[in-house]
Amino acid sequence: LGKGEEKEEIKDPFAASEVVNKDVGSSLVGEFRKDKDVGSSDVTKALVGLEVTPLPPAEAAQPTRIAVEGFEGDYGGIEFGNDEESLRETFEGLDHAFGGGLDASEFVGSTKVAKRDGLSGLELLQTGPDGAPLTSAPPAKTPLEDLMAQKTEMKGPEMFIVEEISAEFRESLLARVGLLGVVYLKTLPPKMVGDKETEFSFKVDGTTSVKRVIIQSSRVSTLGNGMFHVRTQSSLEPLPVLKYSIMPQMTPIPLRVRLVKRHVGTLLSVMIQYVPNPDLATPLTDVTFVLKLPVDPTLLNVSPKAVLNRSEKELKWHVPEIPLKGTPGKLKARMPIDINEDDIEEEIEVVCHVKFSVKGMKTLSGVSLLPASEAKTDFYVVDHKVESGNYICN
Repeated sequence: LGKGEEKEEIKDPFAASEVVNKDVGSSLVGEFRKDKDVGSSDVTKALVGLEVTPLPPAEAAQPTRIAVEGFEGDYGGIEFGNDEESLRETFEGLDHAFGGGLDASEFVGSTKVAKRDGLSGLELLQTGPDGAPLTSAPPAKTPLEDLMAQKTEMKGPEMFIVEEISAEFRESLLARVGLLGVVYLKTLPPKMVGDKETEFSFKVDGTTSVKRVIIQSSRVSTLGNGMFHVRTQSSLEPLPVLKYSIMPQMTPIPLRVRLVKRHVGTLLSVMIQYVPNPDLATPLTDVTFVLKLPVDPTLLNVSPKAVLNRSEKELKWHVPEIPLKGTPGKLKARMPIDINEDDIEEEIEVVCHVKFSVKGMKTLSGVSLLPASEAKTDFYVVDHKVESGNYICN
C-alpha cells in the first residue's frame, strides 16, 4: 500500500446493508466467503496447550473477561484441582456453544403453556372411532444384539466426528456463532475382542481454525505435533475421546437465515428467507423451521403448508432438501392478533429456530482424522455428522 492509502477495513461478510433490502437473492448468496485465509498450517500452534502434565496452578488459569459485543463472556480458565477428577469434569463441561455470554433462552423465554389433552392442538384428523380395537398385535421388538448382528461386521475400530454449530441472526446480521466438535471412537464389541484393550495412535489434521482442544485424559494422551495415542477397554457405545471449539471468525455458516416482521394495525406478517452455503460438500436435508408465535392465532395464512401446534404456539415447516444452487427460499405466515401496534411500547418478538443434520466424509470445520502411519491402518474413518445447536433468528 502507498503512504497515502489506508489499509482496507475488514468487513463482516454477514453484516446487514441496504443491498439486502434491494436485492435479497444476490445479497444473501454473494456475501458468502469464497475462500478464507487459512493462516499458518502449523498444527502445533493450533493445538498449543494440550500438555496435561505438569498442571498449571489455579491462579495461572483464571478466565479472561471478553466484552466484545456478541461474544461477551469468560473465556478459558480451567481450574485444576484433583488431577483425574477435575480433568474429567473439564472435558465433560465443554458443551457451551458460544463459549460464554448470552443464551438463546434469554430471547425465547422459559415459560411454557400447559399442554392440552389429546393431540395438543396439532391440526390432525382422527381416522377411526374412539377405542377401536386393534386388528393385529404390534410386532415384537428386535433385540439389540440381533440388530447389531444384522449390520456389516466391523473390520476394526472406527472413528468419526460430530460437530454442532450454533448461530444467531438478527434480521440478516450474524450476531453470534460457535462450533463444537467431538471426536468419537467406536471399538470392536466385547464379544469379538473379549478383555483385550483397543490401542493405537492417530493424527488430527486441518486444525488452523481450532481455538481450543480438550482430551479425555483417561483414554487419550498427546504425542505432540497433532498426534494422539488412545488406549481403552472395548465398549458397545461410541466413546468421546477429544473435544474442540472453532474460532468464531473462522466458522463456516452452512445456512444463512433472515427474519422479516411487519405489524400493521392488528395484522402480523412474518417472512423467513434462507439460503445455503454454496461451498457445502452435500446439500442440507430434512431441515425444520420452527416459528415461535407471540399468540395462539385464531386465523392463520401460511405459505407453503405448515403444522400449527397451539399448545406450544409454534408453527413448523419441514423442507426435505435445500439445493446448493438456486434462489433463496421463503416461508410466510400472516395472522390477526389482539394487539394493536399503537397500543404497545415495545415491538412483538418473534423467534425462529432452525434444525438440521447432515452426514458425510467431510466436516464443516475442515478438521479430519488420519492414521499415525500411512503404512498401517489401525482404525477406519466413517461418516462424520454436522447438526444444528442453538440456530436461531429474531
